[in-house]
Amino acid sequence: MLRLLFAHFRAILRLVIGLTVLGLLVLSWFFPLLVRPFSAYQADKLLLRQLGVWSRLTLKIMGIKVVSEGPVPQAPYLLASNHLSYLDVFVLWSKVDGFFLGKSELAKWPALGPLITAAGTVFINRSKRSGVVEAIEGVTDKILLGNGVIFFPEGSSSSGGEIRQFKSNLFQVAAHSNLEVNVAVIHYTTNNKSYRAEKDLAWWGDMSFVSHFYKLLTFDSKVAHVRFLDERVSHGDRKQMAQCTEQLAKEAFTPMHAYSDIEKGSDVSFIA
Repeated sequence: MLRLLFAHFRAILRLVIGLTVLGLLVLSWFFPLLVRPFSAYQADKLLLRQLGVWSRLTLKIMGIKVVSEGPVPQAPYLLASNHLSYLDVFVLWSKVDGFFLGKSELAKWPALGPLITAAGTVFINRSKRSGVVEAIEGVTDKILLGNGVIFFPEGSSSSGGEIRQFKSNLFQVAAHSNLEVNVAVIHYTTNNKSYRAEKDLAWWGDMSFVSHFYKLLTFDSKVAHVRFLDERVSHGDRKQMAQCTEQLAKEAFTPMHAYSDIEKGSDVSFIA
C-alpha cells in the first residue's frame, strides 16, 4: 500500500515539475520569434537548442537514462529512425539538433498539436496527392537553412518486437534532397520486474496516451538506448533508399521482446 502511494506521489511530483519546465519552454519560444525577422538560421538554431535542453530535462524528470553510441549526424542531415514511443522524440532531441517530419494528424492533437507545430515540425498529409510534394518543400527549406530533419519511416510506433517495413514515400524527400540518409535505432529496457519495456515504455496500437504516460511516471529503472550507425544510405530512388535503410536498421536493432503474449501485427496501427 505504501509502495503504491509513493508511486502515485512520485508520478504527480514528476508531472508538476514537467509541466513547469514545459511552461518555461513555451515562454522561451518568444526569443526565436524575435530573432526570426533578422535571421531564420539563428532563430532555428536557438529553437533547437531550447528543445534539446527541454528534452534532456524532461527525460531526467521522468527518470529515463539515455545511453548513446555511434557518430551523431552533423547538420544539414536526414536521419531515419525506428519508432517505438512518443519518448523517441525526446531521446533523439537530447542527442541531436533537428526538426521532425511527422504525420499531419499530429497537428490536430488536443493541447499537444500546437506545441508540435510550434516546435518546427514539417507535416506530411498522406491523405492527399500533394502531401508528399508539400513535405518535400518543407524539408528542403529546413535543409537549405542548414538544419537536420528526422523522420520515422515505419509510419507509426510499435512494441519493438521487430523493425517494421519502411514506407518508401517518406524517402521521396531524401531522393529530392541529394543527401545521404543517416540511420538511428532505438530500444528501451527496464530493470524493474513489475514493468515491461514493450508495454510500459513503448506506446503502440490503441494504448491511451494519458494512462500510459501517467504509469510511465510511477516507476524508475528506465533506459533508452540509441545507436547512430556509421553507415549511411547513398542517394538513389526512394524505394532503393527505403530498402537499404530498413536493412541497416534491422541488422543493428535489438528486439525488445519475442512475441509471446503480444499478437504479431496487433502492436501497430498505421494511418493510411
